Amino acid sequence: MTENLILLAVFVAVLIVSFAVILLTIRNREINRNLEKVSSTGKITQDELDKLLGSDNKQIRYYLEVVQNESPNSLKMRLVRAGFFSRSAPAMFSLLRLLAMVLVFLAVQFGLGAVLPSASNMAVFFFALLAAGVTFILCAAVLDRLGRNRTREYRKLFPDFMDLLLVCVDAGLSINAAIDRVTREFLVTTPDFGVQLAIINLEIRAGRSLHEALLNFSERIEVEEARTLAVLFKQSAELGASVSKTLRSFSKEMRQMRLIRAEEKANSLPIKMLFPMALFMFPVNLVIVLLPIMLVIAKMLMSMSPV
Repeated sequence: MTENLILLAVFVAVLIVSFAVILLTIRNREINRNLEKVSSTGKITQDELDKLLGSDNKQIRYYLEVVQNESPNSLKMRLVRAGFFSRSAPAMFSLLRLLAMVLVFLAVQFGLGAVLPSASNMAVFFFALLAAGVTFILCAAVLDRLGRNRTREYRKLFPDFMDLLLVCVDAGLSINAAIDRVTREFLVTTPDFGVQLAIINLEIRAGRSLHEALLNFSERIEVEEARTLAVLFKQSAELGASVSKTLRSFSKEMRQMRLIRAEEKANSLPIKMLFPMALFMFPVNLVIVLLPIMLVIAKMLMSMSPV
């Protein structure tokens, strides 16, 4: 008994140490990966930043063409929403989707033929064609999911944008110069979000007002806080209020709203967990409660002698 306890203790200790080493290794690998990413993206020169912020930026020009000429549900617009700003993106996506459909069709065709040799050729062809159609739908679903993930990332980056913008305004920069400075920072760290901010600078340079540029920015990234910021800038411009005070009050209100949303999600967790817990735990608890009683009843019935 003592040897078994010692072996169990050694096993648990080795398991804990192994788990700790694995977690430490994974964490160090993630830290090194982030440092390499920052060091690699930090090599952008000032001339390259000026080129990215200029009107000759091919990504921005392509984005503006797509926004002006394409519908919101078109393939080009969905690709742009997912973060693909290249002109060859629609052709590449169509080619990859066609290749995936052909591979799935051939795999199902030969797989079903090998697994079910008695099946008719027409049935195998029908199932292969159905699998190819499902692959076509799944490719579109994956693209839409990438767009939703991109919107979620923009929503996470927007508070950082607000903090940097407030720091630049407090340092004495004008709001246009502050947006330009923050755009340069995001072009180095997160180029996708930086391209969205660069479009704001180009619209302001073209003569569009700040609140209109921010309103278009909110429609592009689909973040409600950006739309609220555009309305606040419009009101502050009409009333002559201080920009720094507007940004500070909005940042404070935005943090409070994020805390309220987190509390709402936390409060909704028990209700969301109720049905899975009832589905998976109630049968187990029922078996635990009823099994001893059923065993006692079965033993009693077996011990009874027939009259």
